Amino acid sequence: MAVVPAGSPNPQAAIPNPGTGAGDPRLAAALLPQSASGHLRAFLLPPAVVALPDRDPRSLFIPLRQYSAAVTGPPECAGWTAGLWLEVVTSFNQAGVQLAVTQQSVPGPSGWPMFSEAIITGPAAVLGSLADPAVPAGCRTITSQTAYPGGIQTLAATRAGLGSRAFEVTGAGKFPVWTWAEVVRGPGFVLEVRIPVQSGPPGSAPGASLASITAAAYQRAIRTLGATTTG
Repeated sequence: MAVVPAGSPNPQAAIPNPGTGAGDPRLAAALLPQSASGHLRAFLLPPAVVALPDRDPRSLFIPLRQYSAAVTGPPECAGWTAGLWLEVVTSFNQAGVQLAVTQQSVPGPSGWPMFSEAIITGPAAVLGSLADPAVPAGCRTITSQTAYPGGIQTLAATRAGLGSRAFEVTGAGKFPVWTWAEVVRGPGFVLEVRIPVQSGPPGSAPGASLASITAAAYQRAIRTLGATTTG
């Protein structure tokens, strides 16, 4: 992570939003609030809403606010390894779809680990495609990328909302798991929480917090958005 002088803004905050038009401010409010304070906040990019279509597929505006695994694999694995944001901007880059993204880069007072969150709204057909797909056969074991082989392994989900799924992006060698993730469908939105591999207190396991973070994220989203979003 680059060093930002105390009191200075994060220079990455100057990257322009690649979306078209203004996004719904309720989506940013529906994200869990960032917990950093003081000089630590300089490391965090503010939450953002991107109203699609995305006009710059090479922009770092969204990926800098999300945690993606080093494992990639075939294109059909992107929504699993990198996150729903990538599937949204590559497969559903259309008017009427909006994407809210944020990243927690330091542990909060609750002891939660670093994580990122995304909330997607749009037509029901789009949300249905994102919410509960089967793991593609070619993503269960990924060996096409020799530097970072791995795969997708499903986990027990929290059963929140209208349906949920949880999974790990596995690795090999030093990092047996790169990412823990859960996706929940709510009334008119889909939410994803991703926890990257990270160091912590002895005996701690970042993935152990996935269920509690996802539950808190869903409760905040449902309180803020209710059933009034498009979908």
